[in-house]
Amino acid sequence: MPTRPETGPPAGQQDPAANTLRVEPSSIPELRRAFEAALNRLDPQVDMAITDLRIRPWAGDPVSAEAATEFNRASVDSGEGALNALQSYQRQLKAAADALRDAEAQYRATEGDNAALWGKKQR
Repeated sequence: MPTRPETGPPAGQQDPAANTLRVEPSSIPELRRAFEAALNRLDPQVDMAITDLRIRPWAGDPVSAEAATEFNRASVDSGEGALNALQSYQRQLKAAADALRDAEAQYRATEGDNAALWGKKQR
């Protein structure tokens, strides 16, 4: 195994903290709405790409058939293609929006519990 620097992940591995977003609790609702709005704009585009991105040979000749095959391979069929990139981005946005929704619900529940506890102590 490669040597590990004093800080950070082993060489060649991504730091899990790099995927962590720290947000002030009061900003969670607005940030969640922004992620959901982006997802709402992206979803129809991904759906359209699934059905409309693949092309057919337009001239019915071997050259256009080969071009269509190569385009479809690179854009749709490949794990590194445009459609896969869009779907990966879509999954990441959804995961972030879900995490923010969960954090918002947890924060609201905690704040409600705290308010209830403070109310009991003041009596």
